[in-house]
Amino acid sequence: MSQSKSVLIAEDNPGLARVLSFKFKSSGFNPIVCPDGQFAWEAFEQGGFSAVVSDQEMPRMSGVDLCRSIRNSGSLVPFFLVTGRQLELSSTGVAEELSINGIIGKPFSPANVIAAVNAALEDAIKA
Repeated sequence: MSQSKSVLIAEDNPGLARVLSFKFKSSGFNPIVCPDGQFAWEAFEQGGFSAVVSDQEMPRMSGVDLCRSIRNSGSLVPFFLVTGRQLELSSTGVAEELSINGIIGKPFSPANVIAAVNAALEDAIKA
């Protein structure tokens, strides 16, 4: 499995996007960063992503809407939502409805996000 794993990062905060991109790259991923959900959806449609990490609150398309578009396309790619409103989102049932692999509250450790993505990819290989 020497092929690089591509991760789509949808994050409108440039500083956080840089940190996530750097951390994923240093962990052996090929990170593709999009500044909002709409750009991320357009990138996703090109194919080839192993996982998606998305902010919830972004211009043009939220993280939940991005996930809904991805799921409606038939993809079950591991999807992680990063949000400052973790408790609100966790109580809506949207994670179960859209098979979101994890809702990660801000502030968060990039290392924990990468560990969660790696665990989901390992689970997908075993399935």
